[in-house]
Amino acid sequence: MRIVIKIFLASPGDVATERRHVEKLKEEINRTVAANKGIVLEVVSSQNAFPSYGKDGQAILNEQIGKMQEYELFIGIMWNRIGTPTPRAKSGTAEEFARAVRSLMRKGKPQVWFYFREAPAHLTTKEQLRQREQALEFKDKFRGKGLFREYKTPANFRNQLREHLTLWLNQYPNAASQPLTAAKKQSKKKPEVKTESESSPVASDRKKITSANNTSATPRKTPASKSSTSRSTGTVKNSGDWVMLNNKFFQTKSSATQPDRSIIIQLSPKKMEQVAELKSLAPGEFHYKKQITYADQHDAGIMEVSSVLSESLAEKASFNITLKPIQRSHSSSFTLEANFNNYSADEITELRICQMLLGEALPKDIGRFFPTTQITAPYNHTVEVKKGIFPELWTKLQKEPRLFLPKAWLWAVYYLKMSQLVEDVLELELGSIKNKVIPVRFRGKRRVYSNQEPCIIEVLGNCTLSA
Repeated sequence: MRIVIKIFLASPGDVATERRHVEKLKEEINRTVAANKGIVLEVVSSQNAFPSYGKDGQAILNEQIGKMQEYELFIGIMWNRIGTPTPRAKSGTAEEFARAVRSLMRKGKPQVWFYFREAPAHLTTKEQLRQREQALEFKDKFRGKGLFREYKTPANFRNQLREHLTLWLNQYPNAASQPLTAAKKQSKKKPEVKTESESSPVASDRKKITSANNTSATPRKTPASKSSTSRSTGTVKNSGDWVMLNNKFFQTKSSATQPDRSIIIQLSPKKMEQVAELKSLAPGEFHYKKQITYADQHDAGIMEVSSVLSESLAEKASFNITLKPIQRSHSSSFTLEANFNNYSADEITELRICQMLLGEALPKDIGRFFPTTQITAPYNHTVEVKKGIFPELWTKLQKEPRLFLPKAWLWAVYYLKMSQLVEDVLELELGSIKNKVIPVRFRGKRRVYSNQEPCIIEVLGNCTLSA
């Protein structure tokens, strides 16, 4: 038997993207955390209402919504609009919030969560300014009576809400381990209501930084022993002793960057097919030098193979490969720097990274005009990314799934940097794979081309490796 937990969502019309995120999170959590506990989340909002006549619109909505005590959780979202006035409140959202608070005080539920978007917007009309003023008044009245959260972008909101819902659901017992009546009794417990105001930004909000990281190249020696990152049984935060050459993956003995920025890699391949692949990288006739894809730790690029030196000792092959970076243009496309349809350049970048790492579809208004992200490839070619990058690699590496995570880590670094979405990968964490779902945590410094401070992009979510 499964327990249905009802959630009410209240919001004005200027946070439509956040509403879509709530629906997607419901589906995601119903497949993962909730499914494991025998729980089904159901989200209800004014968007679900059907036509009626005889009363004012909000009164009709209230009847269709039902009693607020039937819901376990109320989620409110607000930005620059408070909404359309009703005969009883400044807006439908404000009235729904008031109903939820009354039910919480009298019946002990629903729990009330509120999120406020703190981001600039181009407001020019008197009505827009009036709406903004009333939204700020609503927020000020909230202070001192409860705890709310602020966020900067819809993706920040999604990351916060995913974390909050997961922690909240973990408090529920498994449906299979307790009778339905016990679960109902637990849901009626009156939650603790905080009385102190707190609106400090959380860690998932973007942080501005004033200077770029020092990226001067220094020699690096790879640990000789295999690290725990070589298996998919745990979380990986780096590539260990793995390197990507020409879209293939090899374990290295060492890797060192020279003063001229060339890189010398030492490898001892164990399989004959890898020996053949490395030999194929050697310069050909007339010293023709091959261009290949490259990723190692937090660096990636298109490299020219200067030399491939091999030797055999006791029937074991050893290779010294020298790579030279190819200068490439840092020119960006229109979408990297320009605002579009009320999305800032930073927000568009974050959405594209979510598309790449989590497999999330772009909002329709962006996807309609800019459906793909272009990746730099050898010989000035480009590759277009229309969806997540991990499922393709998962299919490609089915023969060795236990080695997937460190390779996926390198794969992601290459795509992130060669798309020019970020200049530096500050953190990339891939969690252990369960039910073909991989948790992803990312922080990176966005590449900019004008006189502005770089921005830190953060992404947190899950990527499904196969349908």
